[in-house]
Amino acid sequence: MIDHAQPAAVAAEGGVRVRACVHAGAIARVTRFFNATLRDVFAELLQNARRAGAGRVDVSTEDDGDAVRVTVADDGAGVADPALLLSFGESGWDARTARNEDAAGMGLFSLARRGCVVASRRRAPDGGVPSAWSIALTPAHFLGEADAAAVPDPSPPPGQGASVSFAATEVVETVEAVFAAEARHGPLKATFDGKAIARKPFLEGALRTERWRGLVFGVFRDRSEGYNEPDLNFHGLAVPTRLPRVLTVCGATWSVFADVARCPELELVLPARKEAVETPFLEEMRAAARLAIYRAMAAAEPVPRLARDDNRRARAAGVALPEPPAELRPWRPVRADIDDRIEEPAFAPVEQGALVMAVDLAPSDAQALYRAARRAGAAERFFAPDKRFEGYDWYDALTRVCGVETTLVSNDASCRLETLRAAARRGVGMTALPDRLARPEAILLDVHTVRGDGDPGGMTLLADLAFVGEEGDRLGKARPIAIADTDLAPAELADLLRDAFFAPYTDYDADSWETQRARFDEDALHAARKLLVGADEALRGAIADIAGREIGRLVPRDRRVEVAFDAGKVAVTLHPAAPEASP
Repeated sequence: MIDHAQPAAVAAEGGVRVRACVHAGAIARVTRFFNATLRDVFAELLQNARRAGAGRVDVSTEDDGDAVRVTVADDGAGVADPALLLSFGESGWDARTARNEDAAGMGLFSLARRGCVVASRRRAPDGGVPSAWSIALTPAHFLGEADAAAVPDPSPPPGQGASVSFAATEVVETVEAVFAAEARHGPLKATFDGKAIARKPFLEGALRTERWRGLVFGVFRDRSEGYNEPDLNFHGLAVPTRLPRVLTVCGATWSVFADVARCPELELVLPARKEAVETPFLEEMRAAARLAIYRAMAAAEPVPRLARDDNRRARAAGVALPEPPAELRPWRPVRADIDDRIEEPAFAPVEQGALVMAVDLAPSDAQALYRAARRAGAAERFFAPDKRFEGYDWYDALTRVCGVETTLVSNDASCRLETLRAAARRGVGMTALPDRLARPEAILLDVHTVRGDGDPGGMTLLADLAFVGEEGDRLGKARPIAIADTDLAPAELADLLRDAFFAPYTDYDADSWETQRARFDEDALHAARKLLVGADEALRGAIADIAGREIGRLVPRDRRVEVAFDAGKVAVTLHPAAPEASP
């Protein structure tokens, strides 16, 4: 039984000597050592059955309307001594089991709040009369407030084993689901109310497995697991240990999971074993798991693209992974609506003249640059940066775009776009753009670059479009500028305005995304028409759009309607239906 000794101090030369002991108050707190959830209960009962040599576990339920009576029975060796059920910290397992698994000796304390009835059937070692008894345990017994009596069972069922019965407030379906989850990766056959529980090996589907110091590592590609999800299987009990993952440049995530075979060096936090103790062994295990991932990658076809840091780490450990080919994703301009993502293009070879976009442009500037590059046939020279490749010689040697300057040019004047933006930020000089700047003769984009060796360079692109507005501006401040002889159509400019400036409000009183988008598109088309075809045509087009959308649905197809607006008054003329054509 539990030692209720009080802490003692013994006088000694130069001070006192003290020794650890179990205080009597610990018993009063025993109900707080476990959460007492169904998961805790089933996890410990399954572990106990396995350690007792069981080959199967059967769960049966009885629902009396107020509670569900759950009985968990196994065919193991039974319980040697009923006193062990209330022995705080003493498990009674043999030395080998205690050494390999660090049994906590608190296997039934997850039931301290619920109470339970335990029955044991144990064969006599000499072939004599078997030992069979049962004991009813209440919370008072677990708290040391009362003595419990084990009662002999004169007619035990055949065979040997143990059973634990307790009341559950959960519905039967919940009890079954929790038990199935806990038994899924374990070594024991299991049934629930006579139905077999499906089992699945923890490392099923692994691309590669390898043994390491009593563990079995399994390497997976894109195995779906969330943050801090269980990645280690302790004989059926899944525990998170934060084993490493390697994210490849192509987007696939490689991860490693572990099965415990016999690993006494692994320490789990007792008594519930829901997490691992941070020890030097755990760090060694994570390092070994990462190397298992690298070895699996080396055997894959094709070998995945690795970041330079991972490639260097693998090579240092003796895993020769090749450098990725000189390929990057072609650059595409960002959009103002961060949720309106474009599909990433496939990797393409970077050849002589390639430019890496090492500068973060606002969506409006990015859209204008990409359009200018496409018009010049140079769009495919621009590639998206990828810092994971930094350190590879081919990547470090690439020329990088470090800045873009825009200049508006007319017959008698030129102006930097940044000058107009500065004036807008000060709130002066932007009530209306001068005609010669709103429709300049030319727009020059000076693309500043720096080579891998540090030498500066650059190129100039002829553009037909620019935006005065800056990131975060609404449509009213977008202020598109187009050269006089552009072939840009109003609908095309409206699409560019959306990509460059549409960012929906997300506060509680904002309208839906669809409504905000529709209103923006309508206003953007009006602004595009006004710039490209004139104010009158823009007004005519806007009225036609609204009339077609709002009035057109009301007018029968065989009727003609005239609507006139004059000084705020509306006149509507309905013409008679056209006569039907004679046969």
